[in-house]
Amino acid sequence: MAGHAGAWRIRPILAVLAVLVVVAGLAGCTGGGDRHRVEASISVSPPAALVDAPVAVTMQGLPAGARTTLTATAGDSDGVTWSATAQFEATSAGTVSLDQPSLGGSYTGVNPLGLFTLMAPPPGSAPDWFNFPEAGFDVTLRASVGGRAAATASVRRQVPSAVGVAEKQLRPAKGGIYGNLYLPTRTGARRPAVLVFGGSGGGLTSSLAAALLAAHGYPSLALAYFKVPGLPQGLHDIPLEYFTSALEVLRAQPGVDPDHVLVAGESRGGEAALLLGASFPELVNGVIAGVPSSVVNPAPGPYASRPAWTLRGRPLPAVSPSDFGQPNPPGEARAVIPVERIRGPILVACGEQDLVWPSCGYVDAITARLRAHRFAHPVTALRYRDAGHVVGGLAAWYGGMTEDALASFGGTVAGTQAAQDDAHAKLLALLASP
Repeated sequence: MAGHAGAWRIRPILAVLAVLVVVAGLAGCTGGGDRHRVEASISVSPPAALVDAPVAVTMQGLPAGARTTLTATAGDSDGVTWSATAQFEATSAGTVSLDQPSLGGSYTGVNPLGLFTLMAPPPGSAPDWFNFPEAGFDVTLRASVGGRAAATASVRRQVPSAVGVAEKQLRPAKGGIYGNLYLPTRTGARRPAVLVFGGSGGGLTSSLAAALLAAHGYPSLALAYFKVPGLPQGLHDIPLEYFTSALEVLRAQPGVDPDHVLVAGESRGGEAALLLGASFPELVNGVIAGVPSSVVNPAPGPYASRPAWTLRGRPLPAVSPSDFGQPNPPGEARAVIPVERIRGPILVACGEQDLVWPSCGYVDAITARLRAHRFAHPVTALRYRDAGHVVGGLAAWYGGMTEDALASFGGTVAGTQAAQDDAHAKLLALLASP
């Protein structure tokens, strides 16, 4: 999958603290045309949290049953202001929280992160993705009743560096790999670690995903394997041994449990992750593959006559271009990835609206093969109806995206963000499991 536009320049748990901001104003009430002064407040706890963490937002002092609109706004690194709205009905006690179902606006139903992940830029503006400011960003919350302001508050959304994640850049001159290493600065017991890489877009596109995992306590290495200085400029003839060199670097880091080092990739990176687990089961202790392929594909685009991957200096057998998109192409058994050789848990995810390739067909083929071989390790297969090719659990785009951003990938913004959030939570649960 191509990298998202822009860099992500884009806990310690704070004591329970509520930020209370009261704005008195005239607001219309439901149930009649009377007007009276509403002295409401918004409490936010904690007032600062990692971008993938929900916060408890509660409004108090509202008229019972009042239709209340909550608007969230934030500025991205390009100076564009993004916003989202949700409408709620105040309880009989005059309260509203993000745990209640939204009745309209940017989303409907219950979605505690909806105001943060479903923000959109002004109509006609250029950005398709919310580009994270390097130091994090503030989200301003404004509550209104009957079109009049009732209360305001602010929430700080933190990037991993703000919660104790150290970054170390690795370049080909230093060990032969190109990537960014992310380590929690607070180390205790040894933790699982994850090698994270992207897909056919190339470059170093997995930094936010790796840094977020480190923010949750899991040392991670974001790896580029082509289209960066010192490495091939196309996805062709990539030695799988290049990834094992990165695994060795990650395994040697302080705080890493050497018996729990996993690989994670999406799209062509998901294909690579499965290949690594199957080819080096002694080095890879688990696989996360978002929108992967069940077969080895040739190099894309102008390199289609060449292999994408090599092992011990030899090209890996791949399906012919005419069989692209077939999970079980006839006569191509050698190109099917032997996923049953993986020695550890597997998490795969797909979107039914995928416009790049049939990721759900591939996931079905992967899980069927694992069942046929009576695979002994846990398997988590996630299938999302309204998502496309931008799903895999590595990192939701926790600021916002537009429908135009998904035009070539498939899926809706709401479906993609919900799928990413769910898959990301499932991934963290897998890492936390014994």
